[in-house]
Amino acid sequence: MRKTAVLFCIDSVAERAGTEAYAVELLTRLDRAAFDLHLACLQDSPHLHQLSACCSTAVFPVGSVFRPNGLRQIRRLRRYIDEQAIDIVHTWMPKATVMGVLAAKGSRCPAVVSARRNMGYWYTPFYLRLFRYLNRHTTRILANSERVREFTIQTEGIPPARVDVLYNGVDLDRYAPQRGDPRLAESLGIPPQARVVGVVANYRPVKRLDLFLRAAAIVSAAVPEAVFLLVGQGPLREGLAQLSRDLGIAGKVFFSDGQGSVPDYLGRMSIGCLSSQSEGFSNAILEYMAAGLPVVATDAGGNAEAIQDRVNGYLVGTPDPQDFAAPILTLLRDEAGRAAMGRRALERCRQEFDLRDAVARQERYYLELLESGASGSRIT
Repeated sequence: MRKTAVLFCIDSVAERAGTEAYAVELLTRLDRAAFDLHLACLQDSPHLHQLSACCSTAVFPVGSVFRPNGLRQIRRLRRYIDEQAIDIVHTWMPKATVMGVLAAKGSRCPAVVSARRNMGYWYTPFYLRLFRYLNRHTTRILANSERVREFTIQTEGIPPARVDVLYNGVDLDRYAPQRGDPRLAESLGIPPQARVVGVVANYRPVKRLDLFLRAAAIVSAAVPEAVFLLVGQGPLREGLAQLSRDLGIAGKVFFSDGQGSVPDYLGRMSIGCLSSQSEGFSNAILEYMAAGLPVVATDAGGNAEAIQDRVNGYLVGTPDPQDFAAPILTLLRDEAGRAAMGRRALERCRQEFDLRDAVARQERYYLELLESGASGSRIT
């Protein structure tokens, strides 16, 4: 029996965070007995070549899609799709979506899936018009939360039956409670007796780490043994360090700067936070839950589809530091309640977001997609 050939088209896998990390997780776990897997990137990286054991890899280097080289790469990708007899092109990021959909248009590929994984905070009028055009040549849109699905339907004018949802999953073994090595956090200077309030997010504007630090200053004044750990990297690093100095908490704020393993840092945290102004469906929240941590997060995107407010975490409805600090203080002042909330977070993660189940759903989705096509009902 012929395998189903699936091509992931993504800007890059140079960074193992967010969308890139989840796409790689799927590629390495999809059943290679049933699927012939391919990965097309618009940028080369060492990580790309490391994936050659689980899939065929190719690079289509592009700066601007609409310049002569971009058009040449679209034609190259179209030839690749036909030569490899690709059944499904699955695009993951904005530039790759433009490339992948235009390349699949005119090829013999029967199905194109285009991911929507955030609330479109990057949309410009040009991109919105472009995506509405590309949607005419896309079989299905695949969102990672119901909130993203609703937003996509509304903003892009897509018939609801053509937009599906598959939630992310998380590796429960990798992030299991007590699996982390606390020595990594201690190497940053975090005292052994400190209560660690952490956030896993790259240092970018959309993550609103300024809100996290302003809340941290409020928490620090009330709970002196609390310290604050930012696990990530990015362009706002120096600005965040300066803000922590301005707030008078520089000695209690620690940055990982991209070093080390996330599970090791989670193993040292008491609370996991997410202060983003926009999210699709946060991998970080699932990682916190899998590590048995209660979560304090802004009510952005699909966060409320993972966090049950006051059950396994807290949802904060306003970007106000006092509001964000309040549930952190509640948890730090009630160790038994904090631990119980963390246990409930882990149990929900086991029931709803196990990565093994998410991979199985993805496999079924691809097979059903080829049967149902664009005219079928919503795939769930």
